[in-house]
Amino acid sequence: MRQEKEICDPDEFERIYEPLDVKSKKIHVVDSGLTFNLPYPLILRPQRGVDLIISFDFSARPSDSSPPFKELLLAEKWARMNKLPFPKIDSKVFDREGLKECYVFKPNKGDKSCPTVIHFVLANINFRNFKAPGVPRDTDKEIEFGDFDIFDDPASPFSTFNFQYSNQAFKRLHDLMEFNTLNNIEVIKEAIKDSILQRRENPSRCSVSLSLNEIENKKFLKRDTSNAKRHT
Repeated sequence: MRQEKEICDPDEFERIYEPLDVKSKKIHVVDSGLTFNLPYPLILRPQRGVDLIISFDFSARPSDSSPPFKELLLAEKWARMNKLPFPKIDSKVFDREGLKECYVFKPNKGDKSCPTVIHFVLANINFRNFKAPGVPRDTDKEIEFGDFDIFDDPASPFSTFNFQYSNQAFKRLHDLMEFNTLNNIEVIKEAIKDSILQRRENPSRCSVSLSLNEIENKKFLKRDTSNAKRHT
C-alpha cells in the first residue's frame, strides 16, 4: 500500500513546468509519443522556420504491406489544430505507387511558410536484393541476411515491446535504414536544393517574436519568478 501511495501521489508532478534542477538525482520522463508517435511538435515551432523535414517513422504497422501514414496523418491533424503550416498528406499515394522506402510531401505552390516532408518508413524492399545501392547480393549468406520481414513474421524481433535485440537483429535494422537512406540520397539532395531556392526567395520566414516577455507569457513557461529575481 505504501508503494502504491507513493506512485499515485497527486503532488508528484506539481512543479512539472518548472526548469529542471540539474543537481537533482531524480527526474520524471514522459514518452513523447502519447499523442502521436512522431516528434513534429518540437520541429514545427514557428520560431524555427523549418524548410525541410526528413523524418524516420519506426512505428508498428499491422503488416509489412500496410499503409505507413497513420502517425503522419495524425501529425498533419495536430498541425492543423494548432494553425501550423504542414503539407497535405495524400494517403492515396500508397494506392497509386505502392509501398516505398520514402515519400515526399511538398507544400502547395505559393505557400511560402510550409515545409517539405520526406517521410522514411520501416520497409524492407530493395534491401532484400542489394547490400548497397546498385550492388546486388551474391552469396547465400548475404541473401539470407537481407531476406527478413519486419511485421509479418510472428517470430520477428522487431516488436515495439521488445527492448533487447540480438546482434544480428540490431545490425539488420541498422543496415536496412542506412541502405534506405542512401538509396534515396538523390531525393534528399533534390529536396535540399528546392529548399535553398525557396529560402533565397523568402529570406525570413520567422514571423514570431522571440522577446523575453512573450516567451515568459507562454503557458508552458508560466511559473513564480520571484525566487529567480531574488537571486539575480
